Amino acid sequence: MSESDRLETILNKFILKKLNCAQYDEKLEFYTSIIEEVNQCPLVHETKCIVINFEFLSSKIKYCTKSWINSICEQVLSVVKDDFDELKQQIFSLKTSLDRETNTLEELKSVLSTIAKIKNLSYTVEFKIRNIQEYYKTLEKYYSDVPQEEFHLQDKILEDWRNMIIEAKRKDQKLYTVKKRFTQITVNQLAEFSEKMEKIYHEFSTKGPALVGNKLTKGLKLIDEYKIVLQKSEEENLALCNTGKLFDLPVITCNHLLKLQKDMRLLELIYGIYEMQQVTRAEWGQFLWAGLDVSCLSEGITDFLKELHAVPKEAKELPVYRTIEKRMIEFKNAIPLFLDLKNPALRERHWKELFEKTNQDYNLNLDAMPLQKIFEMELQNFSGIIASIVDIATKELVIEKGVNEVETFWDSMNFTVLQHTSTETRTYYVLGSCDEVVEAIEDNSVSLQSMSGSRYVGPFTETVHELETLLTTISSVVEVWFILQKKWMYLQGIFGASDIRFQLKQETDNFEKIDEQLYNIMMDTKKDPLIKRCCVIENRESDLSEMLEELENCQKSLMDYLDTKRHIFPRFFFISDDELLSILGQTGHECVQEHIIKMFDNIAKLGFFKEGKEVFASSMISAESEIMDFKHFVAIERRVEYWMIKVVDEMKITNRLLTKASIFHYCHEMSRVEWIDCYQGMVVLAAVQTWWTWLVEDSFNKMAKGEKSALKQYSALLQKQLDDLVLKVRTPLSANSRKKINTLLIIEVHCRDIVNNLVRDGIRETTSFEWESQLRFYWVRETDDLFVDQCTARFDYGYEYMGLNGRLVITPLTDRIYLTLTQALSLYLGGAPAGPAGTGKTETTKDLAKALGLFCVVTNCGEGMDFHAMGSIFSGLCQCGAWGCFDEFNRIDASVLSVISTQIKTIQMAVAQSFKKFKFEGLEIALDRRVGIFITMNPGYAGRTELPESVKALFRPVVVIVPDLQQICEIMLLSEGYLSASVLAKKMTILYKLTQEQLSRQHHYDFGLRALKSVLVVAGEIRRESADLSEELVVMRLLRDMNMPK
Repeated sequence: MSESDRLETILNKFILKKLNCAQYDEKLEFYTSIIEEVNQCPLVHETKCIVINFEFLSSKIKYCTKSWINSICEQVLSVVKDDFDELKQQIFSLKTSLDRETNTLEELKSVLSTIAKIKNLSYTVEFKIRNIQEYYKTLEKYYSDVPQEEFHLQDKILEDWRNMIIEAKRKDQKLYTVKKRFTQITVNQLAEFSEKMEKIYHEFSTKGPALVGNKLTKGLKLIDEYKIVLQKSEEENLALCNTGKLFDLPVITCNHLLKLQKDMRLLELIYGIYEMQQVTRAEWGQFLWAGLDVSCLSEGITDFLKELHAVPKEAKELPVYRTIEKRMIEFKNAIPLFLDLKNPALRERHWKELFEKTNQDYNLNLDAMPLQKIFEMELQNFSGIIASIVDIATKELVIEKGVNEVETFWDSMNFTVLQHTSTETRTYYVLGSCDEVVEAIEDNSVSLQSMSGSRYVGPFTETVHELETLLTTISSVVEVWFILQKKWMYLQGIFGASDIRFQLKQETDNFEKIDEQLYNIMMDTKKDPLIKRCCVIENRESDLSEMLEELENCQKSLMDYLDTKRHIFPRFFFISDDELLSILGQTGHECVQEHIIKMFDNIAKLGFFKEGKEVFASSMISAESEIMDFKHFVAIERRVEYWMIKVVDEMKITNRLLTKASIFHYCHEMSRVEWIDCYQGMVVLAAVQTWWTWLVEDSFNKMAKGEKSALKQYSALLQKQLDDLVLKVRTPLSANSRKKINTLLIIEVHCRDIVNNLVRDGIRETTSFEWESQLRFYWVRETDDLFVDQCTARFDYGYEYMGLNGRLVITPLTDRIYLTLTQALSLYLGGAPAGPAGTGKTETTKDLAKALGLFCVVTNCGEGMDFHAMGSIFSGLCQCGAWGCFDEFNRIDASVLSVISTQIKTIQMAVAQSFKKFKFEGLEIALDRRVGIFITMNPGYAGRTELPESVKALFRPVVVIVPDLQQICEIMLLSEGYLSASVLAKKMTILYKLTQEQLSRQHHYDFGLRALKSVLVVAGEIRRESADLSEELVVMRLLRDMNMPK
């Protein structure tokens, strides 16, 4: 930056600081002292060998300093000249005004005003002159370029000002008379002005903007008019007051003007808020209804109300305040109604109704409708109508949404189409699970029913009815379709079998026609799986119903065909229709293997062998793999039902021959233990019991001849035989041999106990009840057959091969049950064991059947059991000569029991009359008189019904109590080779009794017969694995391992 620029910048700062004369003088004095100080300093300075010359520096400093002084002085001169010129102009202006003529009041007021002004400015002007003079003195001291004439002028102006003051005083005295005359005129003008303001205020108070009522627009117009009136009045009042001051009149206050001013201020404040609100409302009115911002309106009107409420208390007392407040509050109260009208539930019909009730023209284009249209409706006057319309619209919207949801759901809901089977020519498809569809139908039907019952359903009545009809149609079609599909899937494989196609040609043709129709329907469904379209096709429901009816006819013919097969081979009654069809649908001899265990007791399969092209059934194999070879092979020829009859006959023939042979060769040329290994388990049991019966009665005969200890000797023999078996069972044996001996031990322990009891009671005759009440086995030479006697009842031995399925421990309770059941059969009745669960009702009945060599079919009964199913089972039992044990018989419905009682009565009467055939359920069937029907019951359990008297009369009741656990435990331990069985059995039963009494009674904590038996079953295996341990330690470990997890 150059020196001149820096100087100019500093001077500008001086100017902005507006320094006074003394401050300027101080600055100038400072710079002058610098020059003087520089002048006093030497220009040359010597230091040792150096000489410094300051001449140039000194001249430069003095030059710069003088430049600063001159510049500041020039600046001061410029300022002084401006002030001086301004003062001269002011004095000249006052002089001109003072010299005017005073012919009129206005001219007089002007002169008087000038005189007053001169008086007021006297000290101010003189101060300014003195200040100017000080500036010139300063300039004279430091600056020599000031013109000399300016010094003379500043002296002359002071003299001129003093002369003008004298002239003003003289002029004021000269105008005294004129002032007096014009003072009176001014007083009169003031009085007139006061009267005028009184009239204006009166009019303002009675007809002004504060009293316009609801005509606020008129009030705004009046406010503008009175603003002009007030302004003129204030100007006039000001002029009069100024005139009064000139004439030294006292200041007079115009009360009406003050009141008017005060009221106008309040009204302008109120009307200003109202006008701003109206302007803002007009701006809001330009907004479109579609873009309504309720919060903007609400916040805006709230702010206006706050502003209105903030006005002074005097304003709140004005009537117009209450009117404006009411208007604003009404508008604010209408805003929630705007929000209500923005409810998405409102439809065109609701708006049309609203416009009609508010007497407004209906604008169809709601989105383009400005808010002004809504404002004009004055909704606050129709809040009840709006609330009613919105409430109805909201409730209608619920229905509308529900209807739309139902429509949308069914517009997109498809069937799940799955591949079922494939052939070389086509692929079959079926419908997948429709649980979701059925659930949706139920839910939607309930929803539509609720909608149709609503008073707001009006606009949707037709749609709801159409949807209800659609759902009814879909429900009916889906129900029929799935029933049809299920039957078709069931029958498809059946009618594909060559044997059934040959037997049921007409039904096969009908099925193939239905198969073709259903295939076409499913292919169409796969292409378009939409449920809605699939189900409403014309005649779809009727076509499916006709197809279903045809399939039911095919199925009925099939069932008749199956019944024919069952009546040929009655054991088919004991398997289901599907299982029978799977047998009939196969051509090979292996077709029965899968289901053989249900048609025989404990038979796993048949043994076959081939000889050339011929196939023969050669043996029966039990579930334990024990084999009974047939004496005569059965040729597998013709249909399965015919060669199965031969298999059953050969089973009985072979079993009879084996039983006869075992009895004949009992202990002949071999030891008893060796003899046991030569025959099947049940054959050994039958032979042993036959010989036991003969030896006991032979002992009675010897005793009758005088050999009194014959029975005791036989008792000792039995004990020795038992000891031999126990020793045998402790040796390494095959699983089947061990099980055979275990079972034999259980039976022979009972035989020993009976003989011991006979010895104890001194029984000597075969006719005594103690002996006759036992099951006695006799091989009668005359008939060359085995019979079983008990009291007066005699039974043919059944020769049903059952393998090694075990026998129960026979306790005194078991004996009593046996006796009751056999006597019931001798009287052509059934048996009805009843007692708590786990007491062995069913197992005892089955064990008696095993003892008699009969097949026993166990059926679990329930509420769903009907007389048709029971009749089918009865028919099979009658033709097979098997026993039927129906568990929990009292769970069957009482109405079904009455029909079942008739069926049972028919069977019992046919047996009593020794019919070979009899009519049962409309058909004549064969009767095997060995048939027996037994029922078990758990009295007092939930879901059990009281048996009708007609049913009770057909059965001999047997009360089954808790069995003798200790005896059962002892015999089973003995059969597993435990020598200290008696002591161990006592300890085990006491342990289980204590746990049952003291531990939790929850159902999964079982410490009864079942739990004890599960321990005894594995006791033998554990004993053999731990042969080096004592029996007590083995049993203790076993009890710990089996019970600690509980």
